[in-house]
Amino acid sequence: MVKHKQSERRRLAGWLGGVLAAVEWKAWVEGLAVRRRDAAGPAGEDAGAPLFNVIGAVILALIATSAHAQTYKFFGSAGAEWQLTPANAASALNPGNVAQLPYSTGSADAVAFFDATPDSRAWKLHLKLRGAAEEGGNQRADVGEAFVQLNPRPWFDVTVGRVIEKWGTGYAWNPTAFVSPKKNPADPSDRRSANRGVDMIRTDLFIRGTNVSLYALDDGAVAARVYRLVAGTDVSLHFRRDGDGTQQGISAARVFGDALELHGEIARRHALAGGQYTFRNNVNVVAELYHGGDGLDENAFRAFRLAAGTAHDERTFRAVNAAYAPLRMARNYAFVRLALPHDKLDVELIAITNLRDGSMLARATITHKLRANVSIYLIDTEFAGARESELSYMQLRRVTTAGARVYF
Repeated sequence: MVKHKQSERRRLAGWLGGVLAAVEWKAWVEGLAVRRRDAAGPAGEDAGAPLFNVIGAVILALIATSAHAQTYKFFGSAGAEWQLTPANAASALNPGNVAQLPYSTGSADAVAFFDATPDSRAWKLHLKLRGAAEEGGNQRADVGEAFVQLNPRPWFDVTVGRVIEKWGTGYAWNPTAFVSPKKNPADPSDRRSANRGVDMIRTDLFIRGTNVSLYALDDGAVAARVYRLVAGTDVSLHFRRDGDGTQQGISAARVFGDALELHGEIARRHALAGGQYTFRNNVNVVAELYHGGDGLDENAFRAFRLAAGTAHDERTFRAVNAAYAPLRMARNYAFVRLALPHDKLDVELIAITNLRDGSMLARATITHKLRANVSIYLIDTEFAGARESELSYMQLRRVTTAGARVYF
């Protein structure tokens, strides 16, 4: 009998904030109980079902043999959260809480990961399964990742399945993330591991210090990324072509000494520049500037303010709320994150500022480790800004979250 190595235990890094407000509001403007469906069609149906069915068959075949793998890993986490979400009755988008947003909400989720690899490293199997339940009975189960990676040659890999790609070097935004899940800048670490991958066939070639990755995606798109270390700087070229046209971008990052890292990304109509510094006591500071050309210019935002100020019935309230997208109502934003780690108590502070009107989202997180694998946390998200500034339109005054998480 083949002897298995011990399973490794990993801790998963953990905005409902403004996004929660926007999601809950959109549920009202779309009909309260109506949940948004996946782009493919009926609720719960995968957009890439035909491809993923084939992929699933391959994965299931390897699962059947994974018991004979020399190394396997099973890890994950489970948790529950409770939110206090007082309505911002002064908002022009929710006067007098016309949306009837609940004062409190609750949810729970669990995520599990499974890896299997033989001693030969000829292949690797990876699965990510996630289930979530919300107060009121809404439930959802997702296959976040499910792929097989084959390694026929040291310089050649093929990956088939659903993969969460991580393109770009930015912390809060990634302009070159043409394949990756879109980040929430108020929760850039995806603390509840809710991201879902894309169905793909990826080929990786390692050629004389250059890594070339080629992608065939389930929606008919093709993509590529080329990475190389150039004079001590990590440089990547990014490309995607689909029915909407072609996207290109470049990202770079460089570490200076043991503490300073600078990074940047440029794509059409989008750019980011930033850096981070880690002090001797492991205090970490991240700062970034972001430009999004698809945000509203001053004239467009003025038109939005006029529409919000004159909304008077259900139809016009629906229209202005559909047009409101937090942290996308301008083109230039600044991001700062301060992390203060401690043996038992960690503190994280995030601030995101609209550089045109000065409105701000601020989020403070305090995490206390009860045990090595059990944590409780408190998160407070506040919105500030002058009248008729972007974040003054938030439908909630604040979001206060208390939660607990167990890692296994």
